[in-house]
Amino acid sequence: MWWKRLLALGVAVFLSLPVIGLATEKDKILARVGPYQLTEAQLNAQVAEMPAQIQVLLAHQPELKKELVNRWVEISLLSLEAEKEGLNEDPLIKARIQQARSAILAQELIRRQIIDKTEINDAEARKYYQENKAQFSQPERIKARHILIAVEDPASADSKKAAREKAEKILARVRAGEDFAELAKKYSDDPGSREKGGDLGFFSRGQMIEPFEKAAFSLKVGEISGLVESPFGYHIIKVEERQPAQTTPYEKVKEQVREKALEAKRESVLEAYLQQLRKKYPVSTYLK
Repeated sequence: MWWKRLLALGVAVFLSLPVIGLATEKDKILARVGPYQLTEAQLNAQVAEMPAQIQVLLAHQPELKKELVNRWVEISLLSLEAEKEGLNEDPLIKARIQQARSAILAQELIRRQIIDKTEINDAEARKYYQENKAQFSQPERIKARHILIAVEDPASADSKKAAREKAEKILARVRAGEDFAELAKKYSDDPGSREKGGDLGFFSRGQMIEPFEKAAFSLKVGEISGLVESPFGYHIIKVEERQPAQTTPYEKVKEQVREKALEAKRESVLEAYLQQLRKKYPVSTYLK
């Protein structure tokens, strides 16, 4: 469907009314539909407002601009016919057009008064980093393998006993020196890790169920747990690596910090600006 292509290309700008006006001598006219016309300058201005990935796509595939012009023509045709049908006089549509107009004006005001005028310096970025180090920190993590002997749900006493006995035999083989990964491949009931020899990769606290997490984080590197019971069954856990909690140095995340600090500053400036406007214009709300 063409409107899906429209969305895929990020051309929400074309949802605005077609352009009426005269081109200057320097403006190259790309299309005309009745009283509407689209110039190259207008198209380029709209493309400049699109997401960066769309701009890159258009730069590498300039033929897509023809697709944009075709979409503009289609919308212009539909708009003309809608006006002929009198839809522009429908009260509900008038209200929607007013809402769209208000949203466009508000967005442009924010861009000019807040986004374009708000900057961040290194001192402000460093201050943000110091006050929000948790955002740039990595919690303690461990890398572990496990062997799961699953228990039926709901589990009968007999099925739990059988699963536990099987897990105990495997645990004995692990402690006798057999290869943990090979035993996991052969016996583990965890489909997500079995083919990887029970490898769970790195994980931090809060990512695993409580009994498993408590047991895993209590182990030293190379240590093997006893049987750990969880709602899934019986686990045998081996910790292979441990990474302590650490904060990434400022220099390594400087650009990320600046972006976050700038976003926070813009939000603060916008809130202050809105407070000024509330004093400038009368505001009443009636919802309780």
